[in-house]
Amino acid sequence: MVCLRLLCCLPVTVALAAGPAIRIEKPMTPPAWALAEGALLKAYADAAREFARKYLDDRGFLRCVERWGGNDGPDDAMENFHNWPLLYALGAPESVLDLYRKAWEGHLVQYTQARAPSVEMAKEGMYYKEFVTAFDWEHTGEGLAAFHFYALARPGDAVYRQRVRRFAGFYMNEDPEAPNYDPQHRIIRSLHNGSRGAKITPATEPCAKTRARPTPAPRTTRRDSTRSRSPPW
Repeated sequence: MVCLRLLCCLPVTVALAAGPAIRIEKPMTPPAWALAEGALLKAYADAAREFARKYLDDRGFLRCVERWGGNDGPDDAMENFHNWPLLYALGAPESVLDLYRKAWEGHLVQYTQARAPSVEMAKEGMYYKEFVTAFDWEHTGEGLAAFHFYALARPGDAVYRQRVRRFAGFYMNEDPEAPNYDPQHRIIRSLHNGSRGAKITPATEPCAKTRARPTPAPRTTRRDSTRSRSPPW
């Protein structure tokens, strides 16, 4: 089962040489390593189910305070689930992938609705068109780790393919609302880029100075958090 899942993700250009036919006529006792691997996958699946029960609500929203910024920002939400599609691809049960999809779809709505009015790129929502509005590449990559691993689990998912193309279009100037690419100089126009385009105006504070100053967690949950530990881009 594991081999078949991974095999489906190989590029179609890879030609598999036809080998001799192997006929299996009787079962054998599973080796100890296979039983141990199965037990490990089950333990991970049980842990995933418990984590989701505790930290996701019925909508798939994370039970958290939505913040904007590099520390404890939107990217950190899905970092909690970054290896769940990979776990499924290695042989974990379908329930793991179902929980991942619940979290992914839920967080898209959650962070589209979440706003930071004092932050230019997040005052109308931290996400736009199902992706972060403008972030540095490191944190964008962290937030999309699970998204990329999902290709190992469901490479033919039509919605997933549509999202991949949309994201790529942000960096090919296919979306007039996201002019991230400078074709003349062949560069991305700003360190901070995303679904609303390049952020080319100055930040109000140096990143290092802002991140070095700790921010205590609020006692009550609120939809908008303007006390981010990263600069209000």
